[in-house]
Amino acid sequence: MEAIPPDRNRYEIIDGELIVTAAPIPLHQKILLKLSARLLDHAEKHQLGEVYVAPLDIVFSRSTVLEPDLLFISRDRLHIIGEKYLTGPPDLVVEVLSESTARLDRETKAKQYARYGVPEFWLIDPEGRTVEMFRLREGVYELAAALAYHDKLESPLFPGLTLPVSSLWES
Repeated sequence: MEAIPPDRNRYEIIDGELIVTAAPIPLHQKILLKLSARLLDHAEKHQLGEVYVAPLDIVFSRSTVLEPDLLFISRDRLHIIGEKYLTGPPDLVVEVLSESTARLDRETKAKQYARYGVPEFWLIDPEGRTVEMFRLREGVYELAAALAYHDKLESPLFPGLTLPVSSLWES
């Protein structure tokens, strides 16, 4: 992990295989910034836990290190935050889909997050303007909500937060 070069690429390791992806595009970052600001504000205001954005590694095992776009760790699980990386599954991971990473995020990374016990997983589609929310049940993700542009996002991880999906795209 320490031998990964400090260039503009993103590096992850899945079952021992090094995965390299390009840096995200501006729309991806805009959505990520808007979501992280709202979740961070709510989490801090209600002392729910910590919100982080990439780059931050989750070391699930020696052969699997992932870097989600956004993650949330509840107050009861803050012990997984190490000096350099997380040492266990966060309560939520969010991936903002990109053309180059959509299949990786939707299939490969989703299976890894489920395998290592991440309770909630969101996929945001910038082009389709949708949010899919999955919850872990018996080791696999089930679709909890498929939200369109005019819907509102709510999660038991953030009690009292009602986030219009459209706010992730609006200026």
